[in-house]
Amino acid sequence: MGKAELVRAAELVREAELVKVLRALADRKRIRMTRAIAAAGELSCGQVHALFNLSQPTISHHLKILADAGVIVVREAGQHRFISVNLDLLHEIADVLPDSKAARTRKRA
Repeated sequence: MGKAELVRAAELVREAELVKVLRALADRKRIRMTRAIAAAGELSCGQVHALFNLSQPTISHHLKILADAGVIVVREAGQHRFISVNLDLLHEIADVLPDSKAARTRKRA
């Protein structure tokens, strides 16, 4: 495999990761959970449950999807789990999406 093929393969993998993250964030409940966790810096699973009027299994389901996509990071401390947002990943995502101000400028031109 040549250099161009390796670069293209890496781009496809990165694109698949981007799609997985965007799908995880496409759900209204998950985006709200992500925002709440980011605003707090870190929350326990119990704190997430207290913020949302959802059953524990539903919250666990949404958190698993976010964790599998890399959107959140789960830290275990004894019997407790603490959740934080992977801000580096979200900044990467923001960098590959078009800047809305730049997009508006291009539309006017």
